[in-house]
Amino acid sequence: MRFRIKYSKGGQAVFLGHLEMLRLWQRAMRRAGLPLAYSHGFNPHPRLAFGPALAVGIESLAEYLDVELTAPLDILEVKERLQAQLPAGLQLLQVFTIPDQAPALTAIINAAAYRVTWEEPPNPKMLQEKAETFLSRPVVEVSRPGKEGARVKDIRPGVFQLDVKPEAALEMLLECSSRGVVRPEEVVGAMALEGPYRVIRTGLFIRRDDRLLTPEELVDPQFPVRGRKHSAFMRR
Repeated sequence: MRFRIKYSKGGQAVFLGHLEMLRLWQRAMRRAGLPLAYSHGFNPHPRLAFGPALAVGIESLAEYLDVELTAPLDILEVKERLQAQLPAGLQLLQVFTIPDQAPALTAIINAAAYRVTWEEPPNPKMLQEKAETFLSRPVVEVSRPGKEGARVKDIRPGVFQLDVKPEAALEMLLECSSRGVVRPEEVVGAMALEGPYRVIRTGLFIRRDDRLLTPEELVDPQFPVRGRKHSAFMRR
């Protein structure tokens, strides 16, 4: 039986890396007494599968995790038993079942939404102008470090949306798929925006043409599979 878990990550938990999160969830599920299914082979491990990795230090309002159990359990029971074993900063938002044949999260999620705010908010008009200038550029190249040295990457095709809010917050929808990832700090840097800022990942989506679906909308029958349209800043 497969469950999909939606949770938020904040507080001190933002400083946990991917491997630390994996071990944390495994321990929490064992302490909760969940009948975990294990892989076969020389080194069996619990059948857990996360959505796209979240960079250390970034808060998130919507992360996802799939887990397979060997026995059916009530959804509310799973949520209550598991939340009791999670540390501060990790909050379960939703638990629901998914079909055994449902594709992995990393196979379907291809977009991530972020919200960027500044300790000293920039002028909204200036921020709007920078966003429009960015979107008008056919190519936006950034330098990425690698094992064989830095390489240049054009991130413009992976910036689907930039939206400036009246309070001088910048919301963006970026590519986050197996084919490529655009990082919010790369967009901020390419826009030449300065000053300490805070990044929150506000959602993970399945982007289909001009529609956005959440992982729960894709599999949960109580949600109409219609999604929502991108905002006016959608990349054409």
